[in-house]
Amino acid sequence: MKFEMLEPYHRWIWNCQSCSTCQKGPQNVFSPAGPTPDRICPSYDKYPRLTYSAQGRILAARAFLEGTLEVTDSFVASLYECTLCGSCGPERMGRSSCSVHRQQVPIFRALRTDLVKMGKAPTEPYKKVAASIEKSANRFGTAKAKRTQWLPEGMALPEKAETLYFPGCVATFKSPEIARSTAKLLNRGGVEFAVLGEEEWCCGNPLSASGQQDAFEPVVQHNVSAIMGTGANRVMTSCACCYNVLKFRYPEVAGDLDFEVVHTTEVLAGLIDEGKLKPEKSLSRTLTYQDPCHLTRVNAPEVSLFEEPRKVIQSIPGISFTEMEGNGMFTQCCGRNPYELPELSLHTGLNRIKDAQAAGADTLVTSCAFCNWSLGRAAKSLGTDMQVMDVTTLLIQAMGL
Repeated sequence: MKFEMLEPYHRWIWNCQSCSTCQKGPQNVFSPAGPTPDRICPSYDKYPRLTYSAQGRILAARAFLEGTLEVTDSFVASLYECTLCGSCGPERMGRSSCSVHRQQVPIFRALRTDLVKMGKAPTEPYKKVAASIEKSANRFGTAKAKRTQWLPEGMALPEKAETLYFPGCVATFKSPEIARSTAKLLNRGGVEFAVLGEEEWCCGNPLSASGQQDAFEPVVQHNVSAIMGTGANRVMTSCACCYNVLKFRYPEVAGDLDFEVVHTTEVLAGLIDEGKLKPEKSLSRTLTYQDPCHLTRVNAPEVSLFEEPRKVIQSIPGISFTEMEGNGMFTQCCGRNPYELPELSLHTGLNRIKDAQAAGADTLVTSCAFCNWSLGRAAKSLGTDMQVMDVTTLLIQAMGL
């Protein structure tokens, strides 16, 4: 078997020290107190066996390259029991949960891509999502004609604008209040924007993350062409996964993009700074914030959005803000994949809800449609009073819109 995508990472793979710090310590990135210090890898926390850790997967990758291990169905299943959250190897501020300061996510992406080319992968849920995207251009298999049902009543949008809003599948079909709130806030802030409507296809993240590169590339080409057709020079996303894949994965396929990719919180924080959005309604709540992995560590080192969402939250009068253990670069994953990885997603989401409770919060705010979906599902399962909401819906309340 040839592992063509994995081979360029062979130096990284051979450099693994098998120190186990990617599992749960002892070189822990968290302070000694609180509920999160023993959690680094969501997969290992759920299934505490070597195969389900970055260390185990890297050891297997080395054996594949050496030709001493055959690919089995059980290994493939374990490889896909990973949210690609990057907690096993972020390097920022001189700290890392990897003793040799390596990012592991690129290795796992490459290995998945090779296995797909060999016909050994992906797992069945990812195949079904790919089929839905091929049929309906979204992960849920929903009719394209429903792409703009989230639009606020009476809001007319131009076909072309300098800003294009790309809500993504989850904010469009699963949590339309996020897309609707975003549109209202942009409108109030005087930002003219367009949307692609039926021409918006899934960003392709499920395809890219699962190694289905041959299915991913036509999605990239379509979306880039559709975006260019609007004349936009700025594309704004509600989802951290959309943000990450558009900003960092698309150029790998389409080359340098002729538009900037930004996240909703960047735009909203700017409008607040300029005085164009003024949250004046006092909200008596104790809030904590979930940093999405794909806005913090699973990006280029110089691109991490920590301050912007907090600026939006802390602009609201009456709130009390508290941080959870494991925030910023060392955030804990929300679970991310309620459909593809239902058990792992729920387990990880429940841990995060408990972190918010331990911080004394009554409301858990995030800035990613996937986090909102996963954490909302976990809170409902736990039967807690913890409210989970997106930063845009929170700001809508504070604006009285």
